[in-house]
Amino acid sequence: MKHETDGTRADRVGQVQITFTDKQLTAWGGACSVVAKFLERIRFREWVLAHVPIEETSPNAKGIYEKVLALLLTSLTGGTRFSHVTWWSHGMEGLKACFGVTWLPQATSVLTRFFGKFQQGHNERLRTAAAGLVRQLIEAERITEDTLMLDSTVCERYGVQEGARKGYNPKKPGRPSHHPLKAGLGSGYVVNLWNRRGDTHTAHQCVVFYAQTREGLPSSMRIRWVLADSGFGEEGFLEHLEGKSQPYAIALRLTAYVQQAIRAIGDWKTLEAGLEVAEVVVALSSWKQARRLVVIRQHVPTRPKASGKQPMLFRELEEHRDYRYSVLVTNDTALAPEEIWRTYRPRANEENAIKELKEGYGWHEFNVRSFWGTEAAMLLIGMVCYNLVHHLNRCVLKTAEEGVARLKTLRLKVLAIPAIYGSGGRRPTLRLGVQDRSLRAKLRYWLQRIHRLALRLFNCNAVALPAPAKA
Repeated sequence: MKHETDGTRADRVGQVQITFTDKQLTAWGGACSVVAKFLERIRFREWVLAHVPIEETSPNAKGIYEKVLALLLTSLTGGTRFSHVTWWSHGMEGLKACFGVTWLPQATSVLTRFFGKFQQGHNERLRTAAAGLVRQLIEAERITEDTLMLDSTVCERYGVQEGARKGYNPKKPGRPSHHPLKAGLGSGYVVNLWNRRGDTHTAHQCVVFYAQTREGLPSSMRIRWVLADSGFGEEGFLEHLEGKSQPYAIALRLTAYVQQAIRAIGDWKTLEAGLEVAEVVVALSSWKQARRLVVIRQHVPTRPKASGKQPMLFRELEEHRDYRYSVLVTNDTALAPEEIWRTYRPRANEENAIKELKEGYGWHEFNVRSFWGTEAAMLLIGMVCYNLVHHLNRCVLKTAEEGVARLKTLRLKVLAIPAIYGSGGRRPTLRLGVQDRSLRAKLRYWLQRIHRLALRLFNCNAVALPAPAKA
């Protein structure tokens, strides 16, 4: 059989001929328009050049902003590691023109070498700058009170990374990991992040973490509640919050002493079928004083999807075997037990935020050999990129009847719009491939709202900024 080289058969799909074009096409026209306009409006380039504390002295250095922008674009377009920097590289001229740069990284080593330069001191400065950024976003929305939620998570590591140790890892026991701490607000903003060794206990330095978090928030902001997972239920942390007169509700592990307290309860209040609540004041063995515990139990046969845990001992006891239990410790003495439980329930949103960071932004997978380089990438994605997208979502893309969309949804509906970059009327032009009139109207409306934003991340003219990178 004659080999086809003229494109008459092999390069066809049905009656459609397959060919190529040299035009500047990109699959990320939405990112080139909406995200680029947003970053330009808030002066993100100036913020990066003023606050990312890496100095490049090589005459061949291309620019810090371009590398940070490449990390953000990789995360926004679905990348989960530095090698995915090539995912969005088609239509590079259009990307560079829209984001106002003359060069963008196209090799993995450019980013890994850059993050390998970060040290502990750099990260402290970067964390302070990121906290200042989220403070500006909070003030721009005029959020004067909120709930502070603390949590920890596990990031599995494959390969050789500094700080990767075997520790608490319920999904993959024995796998080396990092054990980060995260602080978020009920409004959805991430206000602090620490990366830590995998064998670090959750409560290690939690008082310092909390104090640093509060210091980064607006001074006039009132924290109604501190909600945290069971890793924070340690005497030192509880004493610190009580000394600050800060209301809290924190989950407790079902230790033997907690189980004894549950078994002593005789009066349960039914909230609905299969859901009961009670309270007891006890002094656990590791506590210096008695504290109020709120106990929630759910009847598994009635509520098959019941949350909570069933201790091994309870499985042998007839009056407890069909229930799952959750226990909260609180310093509030006024609210009824069911109100304490309802106050704590929104903390599940913190679990969703961590899930969004991991599944949407690939936050936990951008890592290099250096521990501090890995933390720097986590800070830029988790406290800069995430918060900027969250603010864009809440203040521009969201309508009154819609909730805040996840990044996966934004990626499909807003960012991934095919576009052609060229010229029109002697002006550089990005032509978005949108036929739906309602989507065209939405895009125009979003761009107008971005143009009217008063937020500026960088307003100081006294700081000398590096010159833009040369091609």
